[in-house]
Amino acid sequence: MKTVRMIKLHPDAITKAYLDDLMRVFCSMKRYAFNRLTEGVSVGYLNKTMPSIFKVNKRYAEDAVLLAQSIINSQKELLPKRIEDTETKIQKTERKVHDYESGKKTPKKVDLKTSLIGLAMRTEKLQAKLYDLKRHEEEGTIPTVIFGGSKNFMKRMEGKITNKEWKDLRTNELYARGDKSKKGNLNIRLVHRDGAFYLDICDPIRQKEGKRKAPRFE
Repeated sequence: MKTVRMIKLHPDAITKAYLDDLMRVFCSMKRYAFNRLTEGVSVGYLNKTMPSIFKVNKRYAEDAVLLAQSIINSQKELLPKRIEDTETKIQKTERKVHDYESGKKTPKKVDLKTSLIGLAMRTEKLQAKLYDLKRHEEEGTIPTVIFGGSKNFMKRMEGKITNKEWKDLRTNELYARGDKSKKGNLNIRLVHRDGAFYLDICDPIRQKEGKRKAPRFE
């Protein structure tokens, strides 16, 4: 049985700064692991080298690699569905063109010529997308992944969100797995005290040289 608890955090300024820094490093690790995995670097090598590169403990590094793996696996699993959806869109667009050209239907918002030009451009775009998706399926690769979301990326390109807002969207995640053999989660623990819940978080990026244990904050 799994229990899920939603917690709204109310950190003070210092704690928020610690959490922001830790999320920034963790998300950087996830993107780094993703890029290295797509280049053919092994999981074992990443688990071994990333702690020293990013100055974190082994568990945070392994969790970042795990998330990167899950993104790659989910993209590969989604490919057949994305191909099928794109083929369906092409068929619908071609049927619409046929209906307009045969006079069975007429465009409602623009004239026939403008509508047919738009549909031709849409068909060409969809066919290019289909070709790219099938190529990835054949080669065992995945389409480009934009961390922070493709829609948000376009908003940034169009100036609808600031560079800070874009960076915040790319650095807003912290993940840690529990371990039964360790009696729970060593990096992030849910603590109940004085009638309230707190997150007790391990912060290895602030660990001073020579110290055996990383500091923690709530």
